[in-house]
Amino acid sequence: VFLMVLLLTFLNSSTAYKCKCTRKGPKIRYKDVQKLEIKPKHPFCQEKMIFVTMENVSRFKGQEYCLHPKLRSTKNLVKWYKIWKDKHRVYEA
Repeated sequence: VFLMVLLLTFLNSSTAYKCKCTRKGPKIRYKDVQKLEIKPKHPFCQEKMIFVTMENVSRFKGQEYCLHPKLRSTKNLVKWYKIWKDKHRVYEA
């Protein structure tokens, strides 16, 4: 029984670092992004996840990418995308 508990503890700690967004995606311009989603941390990942869905007119044709949240390029993309979206927001009356 003790060995089983030890094994489960080890597996839990080893899977804690398996995130979906572990590698750098392609070079993405903020104007080519159709949708940006920032998902919170979950039990199997120590970091938040950033998903981008590309515009259909771009060279990516609507693909979805998961970007590593700690990379400088990802942080810049999120920052500029939010600025650009706020600037081009359409307010409905």
